[in-house]
Amino acid sequence: MSIVDFPIRGEACSVLQARDASALSGIKQPGVAAAIWQREPAPEFVNWISGLPPDKLPKLRSLVGADALEGCIQAACSLAGTPAGPERDMLAGDIAALGYLMSEIMETPLLHVRLEAVSTNACRRFHVDNMTARMLCTYRGAGTQLTQPGTEAAPLSVSQGSAVLLRGRCWPGEEQTVLLHRSPPIEGTGETRLLAVIDPAFDYKPEGRLH
Repeated sequence: MSIVDFPIRGEACSVLQARDASALSGIKQPGVAAAIWQREPAPEFVNWISGLPPDKLPKLRSLVGADALEGCIQAACSLAGTPAGPERDMLAGDIAALGYLMSEIMETPLLHVRLEAVSTNACRRFHVDNMTARMLCTYRGAGTQLTQPGTEAAPLSVSQGSAVLLRGRCWPGEEQTVLLHRSPPIEGTGETRLLAVIDPAFDYKPEGRLH
């Protein structure tokens, strides 16, 4: 486990990284603004999802209980025409597992989950979310970028398949969250990302944004 950037007193700006799911619960540590579960997806999964036509990537936007999330992802895949098989099962099972972790960490049985294909510069500006917390995982394409104010030119990129849990402005306590994040700018490159966004339901806003 490692910590990138040490916090200034009264601010949360550190990034905790580890190759274990327990890293995500580190978001509750003082000074930690982002916790990353570093993962390397199986090569067969990467080849499969990279080879799918963008219109076959599943899309979902739903309030759902953690125990029902895997079924929702499978249904979204069926609607999109995502080919059935072990890799599709891996995708659905993994998002469900992340949803369960988010439910446990944030102590909520209900989640707001979005799964979207992104080919534009969605949320290209660095920012802090106006919410309690958000989990992001990029299953295809470039991952979310993190930075502190003043270092935007050299952001830390979350790797494909790694899960990052971010504090937002509404995180309880007196620490101010100053770590910024954004979607990587990809417009015009021909790249299509597949991004899963998991929020606690109590933060749900119909006009929620991608990151």
